[in-house]
Amino acid sequence: MVGAREYAELLESGQYGKLYLSSGSHARGKTFHIQVLPEGEIAEVTTPNTLCTNDTAVLVYGVVSGNPGWTETYGWLHRGKWQDDFSKLVEAKRKEVQYKNDQKAIMLEQRELAHYAKERKLLSEY
Repeated sequence: MVGAREYAELLESGQYGKLYLSSGSHARGKTFHIQVLPEGEIAEVTTPNTLCTNDTAVLVYGVVSGNPGWTETYGWLHRGKWQDDFSKLVEAKRKEVQYKNDQKAIMLEQRELAHYAKERKLLSEY
């Protein structure tokens, strides 16, 4: 759904410091929510990829408009310092994904070069 897919595909559900992220999906697309927890509190989760059940948690990112399950749009429900922490988390994850993709590309190129070298050697020795 609008505003959820990128984050849901990038970040796994779980607690990241004082933030609890819930990445999920339903029949019409991805879902994504962020809750803020008090310092030192551990998120209580009953089922994977759902909101934490802590009474003290505050939902700060979620459905801002539309019909949930059909046309929902996601965004910030509350603005504050948690947005900076979330942005840092997203940027770090993007860099991690880019590094992994770069490593895969390097490995594929090395395999391809080795394959061509093997072919050239075989054909030159014919």
